[in-house]
Amino acid sequence: MLNRDSLAKIDYTLFFIVFLLACISYISISMAPLKSGAPAVGLAYRQVIWYVFSTMIAVAIMFFDYERLKRMHWIFYGIGMFLLIGLTFAQLGLPVPMVDKSHGATSWYALPGIGQLQPSEFMKLFMIVSIATTIDKHNEVYSIRGLREDLLLLGKIALVSLPPFFLVFIQPDLGTALVMFSIILSMTIVSGINWKLIVSILITLTAGLAFFAISWFHFPQIINIFLKSHQKDRFLAWQDPERYSSEQGYQLLQSIRSIGSGEFFNHQFNSAISLPESYNDFIFAVIGGGFGFVGAVTVILLFFLLISRVIKAGAETHDPFGSYICTGIIGMIMFQVFENIGMTIQVMPVTGITLPFLSYGGSSLLSSMICIGLVQSIRLQTQKFMFS
Repeated sequence: MLNRDSLAKIDYTLFFIVFLLACISYISISMAPLKSGAPAVGLAYRQVIWYVFSTMIAVAIMFFDYERLKRMHWIFYGIGMFLLIGLTFAQLGLPVPMVDKSHGATSWYALPGIGQLQPSEFMKLFMIVSIATTIDKHNEVYSIRGLREDLLLLGKIALVSLPPFFLVFIQPDLGTALVMFSIILSMTIVSGINWKLIVSILITLTAGLAFFAISWFHFPQIINIFLKSHQKDRFLAWQDPERYSSEQGYQLLQSIRSIGSGEFFNHQFNSAISLPESYNDFIFAVIGGGFGFVGAVTVILLFFLLISRVIKAGAETHDPFGSYICTGIIGMIMFQVFENIGMTIQVMPVTGITLPFLSYGGSSLLSSMICIGLVQSIRLQTQKFMFS
């Protein structure tokens, strides 16, 4: 029941940070050029509508007892898997209604009157809740832990997380698959597994990255097994964008040019710069070009503050289940922000990841706002004790 104590637990700072990001999103999208060269004002208005709808959903979730997700998580997980399997069937050539293939991937459903729906955006959240439930129930049953129990928990996490990860990876959507991997890794680290086993996992991952790097330069036939041609082209363009300036490297070079044109402080995006997907994956390049160094740093600072509020919510709750959910959300947002901003300045390869709360897109924004609703719900259920 909503009362004065409940209202006091709401993190108004978190909501204010999201409001500032919403304002920046609207202004940036309205400045972003379309293929015709005209600013994407129409898309900016649609983003406002998505923000209003997503905020209502977030508020509804805020007053929802998140503990009930322990009993309901398989329903959402099953829906997400059903939609992902439908996309896989479409890839195999089977007739699946409303599947929309674009940008070299089969990742969307086209909903009449609404637009594109990307199931993987929501599957990230369903996976977070399912992994959190799995860890929480395992730790309740096995209060005394050993290697056998830790390996059993790893197996359970793998059974929950690998099926959606694999289905997203073969769409192919490497960016979202990497976000899922970040979620899995971050939640595994805080699951209570012995630190020696965690170190072994990290060493294995490091060895895997080294193997990928060696294979990239010396055994390209191995890389061909895991990456599609357009994904390999993105890596090549990342290594040497000048060499592929008329093809895959064009977007990256225009992004760097846009950010550089903003200098220290700017007040207008350079319309002479043609930047594909400027209102979506490359919205940070528009922010850097339109507001300069000051605008870019402001956005990074806002994300730092947002993540710190989620960390605070996860640390203050006395419910491990709530902490696990917050950890998954932190892993998701941190990686997306790092990868998206990194790919616009050639720190990371281009993978097609949206910038949370800022990029245009209903699926991305709604999933991000659901995260905010979950964090607020966890805060509302947190009990304050005298000596806590």
